[in-house]
Amino acid sequence: MERLATTYLGLELKNPIIVGSSPLTSSLDKLKKCEDAGAGAVVLKSIFEEQIDNDAAKMISQTEGFVAHTDGQDFIEEVSRNYYIDAYLSLVEQATAALDIPVIASVNCRSQGTWLDYVERFAEVGADAFELNYYILPSDFGRSASDIEDEYFAVVQAARERFKLPLSVKISSQFTALANVVKKFDKMGVDGLVLFNKFYRPDIDIEKLTTKSSIGLSTPSDYAQALQWTALLSAYLNCDICASTGIHSGDTLIKMLLSGAKAVQVCSAVMKNGHKVIDEMNGSLLAWMDRHEAKDFVDFRGKLAHKRMEDPSQWERAQYMKSLNVEF
Repeated sequence: MERLATTYLGLELKNPIIVGSSPLTSSLDKLKKCEDAGAGAVVLKSIFEEQIDNDAAKMISQTEGFVAHTDGQDFIEEVSRNYYIDAYLSLVEQATAALDIPVIASVNCRSQGTWLDYVERFAEVGADAFELNYYILPSDFGRSASDIEDEYFAVVQAARERFKLPLSVKISSQFTALANVVKKFDKMGVDGLVLFNKFYRPDIDIEKLTTKSSIGLSTPSDYAQALQWTALLSAYLNCDICASTGIHSGDTLIKMLLSGAKAVQVCSAVMKNGHKVIDEMNGSLLAWMDRHEAKDFVDFRGKLAHKRMEDPSQWERAQYMKSLNVEF
């Protein structure tokens, strides 16, 4: 499998398939299954800033008599936060000790909150890298695009300054000027970008008249946006790009690599079809390399990136008119 070896965030991966943050990576047993199935790396299921705060509030509500005392609430908040953070750090430590593949810790945050106070501890327990999953829902009528972008920059800059391990940022595509935002992240010294987030969506139960969560697993046709933007950006950045969303087959994996991705993250494909898809995708990649006489990744990675094509307009809106003129 040496022919499939690649680097991502400066880490050596035996192949470019990373199992993304999900229920598939929430325990040591599940992480071992990912490694045994042939994954090149794993991203641990994110620790959520909101979950920590909610659990802290729940613990406080159960100790009302105690928190009536001076400094009691602050003490309980600190203890409860540390409890959940320590449990996550324990998983990081166990995983790095038990697995031979890189282990990437992950935080899903909503602000420059208290999570910044413990990011250094990920390095102390052996994490190989850190993935920051940050998203602002642009639903505030009073906030401009530049206001929201500035908040992203502030959070990423704070993480970069506080965290010395390789840092990747998992982002959404919902920026007015995506290329400009990505370039600024690159200049901040971010080591990698994951394109793109796949979100849980709210839904409505029409009988109970309540809202509910929609799981929203990706489908094999969902890869197009990540493919386009990987091709548009990859050759112009110093940081690595990891493609995510809609990667369900070896063919899609190959497309992402040709567009310039250093690695890909899979999740829905494994949840739908089992861990065997990892080995199948690696097998498809090797077979394709044999057909095209490619010895390793250097022979083809990024060959079809925007910067390297004679006619880069094929990755731009000019293709829209061609699509409209296709005969059915």
